[in-house]
Amino acid sequence: MIWMAVLGLGLVVVFVSYGGYALWVAWLARVRPVPTAARYLPDALLPSVTCVMAASNEAVLIRHKLRGLTRQDYPADKFAIIVVSDGSTDATDAIVRAWARRDRRIRLLRTERRSGKPTALNLARSHIASDVTVLMDVRQSLTQGAIRELVAHLADPGVGVVSGDLRMKGDAYWTYERFVRKCESRSGSMVQVTGSLYAVRTADLPEIPPDMILDDVYVPLKIALSGRRIVMAEGAGSLDVATRSASDEFVRKVRTLAGLVQICHCFEGCLNPAKNPVWGRFVLHKLSRLACPYGLLLVLAGAAMAEGLGYGTAIVSGVGVGLVGLTRWPGPSPRLVTLVRSFLALNLAALWAMPSYYLRRTSVTWRRVEVDRT
Repeated sequence: MIWMAVLGLGLVVVFVSYGGYALWVAWLARVRPVPTAARYLPDALLPSVTCVMAASNEAVLIRHKLRGLTRQDYPADKFAIIVVSDGSTDATDAIVRAWARRDRRIRLLRTERRSGKPTALNLARSHIASDVTVLMDVRQSLTQGAIRELVAHLADPGVGVVSGDLRMKGDAYWTYERFVRKCESRSGSMVQVTGSLYAVRTADLPEIPPDMILDDVYVPLKIALSGRRIVMAEGAGSLDVATRSASDEFVRKVRTLAGLVQICHCFEGCLNPAKNPVWGRFVLHKLSRLACPYGLLLVLAGAAMAEGLGYGTAIVSGVGVGLVGLTRWPGPSPRLVTLVRSFLALNLAALWAMPSYYLRRTSVTWRRVEVDRT
C-alpha cells in the first residue's frame, strides 16, 4: 500500500536523523575505538599558541574572557591573544586596549565596519606567528587546562583539528549532540567542531570565504580533505548555559542549519565521497537533520492516508504533544516538555533553513545573545 511506503520512508528518515546514526557511532566507539595519540609535553617543548576571537560589542563579557585566558595553564612566553573587534561601537576596544597595556601578550585588531567572523579571522590570520592557533568565541568560559589539552591532542600527526568540549547547562538537545560528537571522535573523526573552542596548526588554517556562516564546519572540513582526523579533546571544557529566549535559540538554529545549506552549495568536494573522507558521517549527521522535518511530514501524510482509527488518533496525539511542547509551561518545564520543545524548534528551524539561505535572509554577522547565568 502507498500509505505504508510513505509512512515507512518518513519513519526511516526520522530514525536515522535522531536514533540510527547515534546508535551506530556509539557502537563503533565501543567495539572499534580509534584513540588519539595525545602527548603532554613539558613546558620547554610545548609549541607556541595564539588564541584568536572575534568580538562585536562584547564589553559585557570581554573582561571575563581575557581574565580567564591570561590564567590558563600554559607557558606565558609561548602564549598570545588576538582580539579582533568587528566594528564594535561600545567599550570593547577600550577594554581590550587597557588589558593590552598591562599584558603584552594581548593585541587588538579592528575592522572599521561590521563584517562578520570570517573577515575578522582572516584579518588575524596574517598576524599569527605561533605554531598553533586556537579559535574561540567570547561568550564561553574555559576550563583551566583547556589550551594544554587541545595542544596535546594536536601532537598526533594524524589529527588535523581538535575541538573543545562545549558543556552547556539547560539544553536538552545539546546533551544529545555532545554525546554523538564524542562517539564520532572516539570512533574515528567528527564532521565539525564547536566554534566556541578549537585548535589547528597555524600552517593549516585556511582563508575563510567572507560570507561563510559556519567557520566551525568550513575549517575542519577543509583540513579533513587532507585525510587527517577531526577529534575532541574531552578535557578542554568550554562552559556555557542555554540562551534565555526560545526565539533567540530558534534564530540561532535557523542560522546554523542555513550555514549547512551554504556549505553544501559552496564547498567544492564536500558532497563527493571520493574527496571527502568524512562524507558518510557528514550526510548522516548533518544533512539528515535538514531532511528530518520532511520525514515527519511523510509520517503525518502516511498516517492520514491510512484507514482506521488508530492512525488518526496517532496524528491527533502527535499534534497535541507538539502544542504542549510549544506552549509556555508554567514554572519549571518537565524534562519531557523540554525535549519535545527542543525537537520541534529544531525541526521548524530545519524547515525554514533552506528558504532562509536562498532568500538571503541569513547573515554572516551575528547578534550577541543574552544568557541566564544564574
